[in-house]
Amino acid sequence: MGWVMMSERELNRVEVLAQVDDGRLSVDNAANMLDLTRRQIFRLLKRYRQDGAAPLAPGCCGHIQHGD
Repeated sequence: MGWVMMSERELNRVEVLAQVDDGRLSVDNAANMLDLTRRQIFRLLKRYRQDGAAPLAPGCCGHIQHGD
């Protein structure tokens, strides 16, 4: 597994999603903090729970290249 570069904004997004996943933050509060809709938060949470933080980085879009 290689390194994934993330901006401060992306790291903040991961931290907020982790707080929602842990039950420390509501979906509504996360949506307000990240300026996203509830639906977007649920989509990001699904990807976060399945694949961790890496797919949330731009350019990744959940596509994993194998064989490199």
